[in-house]
Amino acid sequence: MKSGEKCLVPYNMIQPGFEAIYTGERVGQPIEVPKGPLPYINFTDSSGNVIQKWSTWTWTFSDKWPEEGREWADEEIRYINGMQVKLGHLGDDVRKIRAHIGSLVPCDNGFPVTVDELLTAIGKERLDDPSFHNGCWMGTMWWDGMSTQPLNTECMQAIYEILTGYLAGKSEAEMTERYPHARGFTAHAYGWLGPSEKLTKLQKLMMERMLLPFEYFTGCNTDNAVNRNCFEEGGHGPEVDAEISALAVLPRIHMRHTPEYRENLKRISEPEKRELYKTCCHIASGVYGLSDCHHNTFRIVERWVHGIGKGALDIPETKKGTERERLGRLLFGYLLGLDRWLLGNPMYFLLFDMEYVDLGFDPSNEIKRVYALLEGRKGRDPTKEWLAACLWYNLFHNEQGGITRHRDVLDRAKGAGLGVREWMDSNLNKVHR
Repeated sequence: MKSGEKCLVPYNMIQPGFEAIYTGERVGQPIEVPKGPLPYINFTDSSGNVIQKWSTWTWTFSDKWPEEGREWADEEIRYINGMQVKLGHLGDDVRKIRAHIGSLVPCDNGFPVTVDELLTAIGKERLDDPSFHNGCWMGTMWWDGMSTQPLNTECMQAIYEILTGYLAGKSEAEMTERYPHARGFTAHAYGWLGPSEKLTKLQKLMMERMLLPFEYFTGCNTDNAVNRNCFEEGGHGPEVDAEISALAVLPRIHMRHTPEYRENLKRISEPEKRELYKTCCHIASGVYGLSDCHHNTFRIVERWVHGIGKGALDIPETKKGTERERLGRLLFGYLLGLDRWLLGNPMYFLLFDMEYVDLGFDPSNEIKRVYALLEGRKGRDPTKEWLAACLWYNLFHNEQGGITRHRDVLDRAKGAGLGVREWMDSNLNKVHR
């Protein structure tokens, strides 16, 4: 092993449900393994080589890992881990695919491109290098990654310059000429905000607050210092939040997923003030912090601008919930295809059956992708079945946007006599007999 080079540890050093690499570092003293909910742990081998270990069961932290020598509490994980054990020794290519399945998160802005990449990799039993960034869980740990979002940073830079240009008194025509592809955003922003010289002190503070994360979004500074400045006590973000609260006579501004935010919102009786508080807390939350990889990033930024100009986040001209609807339907289609493929059902009879079911959408495209990409040239085998099962579990249970977050889709399908876990339930039933 070369110094500074990341590589996989031997397969016999890991247990099912985990992966580990040599980081390329060497230390003189053993590393004390910290306790608590960490995404990974570092430790050393007998030669002082640093090893990094994490779970390939997505968003499972170290405080929920089974103790050494024990099995996972989740019986579905136990069943799929059992499939892995039966395969015997796994080569590096298969381990790479499994790790990439683990890093997939459905709320990532590359979904469903990232799912199709994984289906292709399972079918070929090889993942291309570089592979797409596909989520925020231990991604591309020993190989190169690339973005699914071309010109993401450049578009953020354009938005930043349009808004700062507006604040500096530049005309809409000038900013449209400079960024012709952003003429729609520019027209909306100028229309919602009105003449810049008529902005209130409160609106100026809100604009200052919303622009803080752009230091990260535009790629100017990707250091954790931006996060501290935006969201942590002592940073400029909380300082501006306090100014806004005092000026508008609002409760303390909190991130919108906190109990304090929900309690404060309940106590505000005036509708306009409720909307103002909601807008301020959404801005103070960033895009789930600095998650510019979130599927709703640009829509969230647009809502901030509307909230500052019009006093309410929701934009009347847009249809609410379109992204949620898109993701729910995609997830269902992929899961239905994976479930029936794992059962060994031929695709054409599944497609026949779908003609008699009214889901409000057609999952045929996802079904066809699953079957075509998984089969590949070699057809099915136990390794592919195990990898497909891992992908099914992730799409079903992922805490950051799995199908369990879309009960409306599952309930409608259930009403039509359709489910996406027949394969898993049938195997668990066999285990329980």
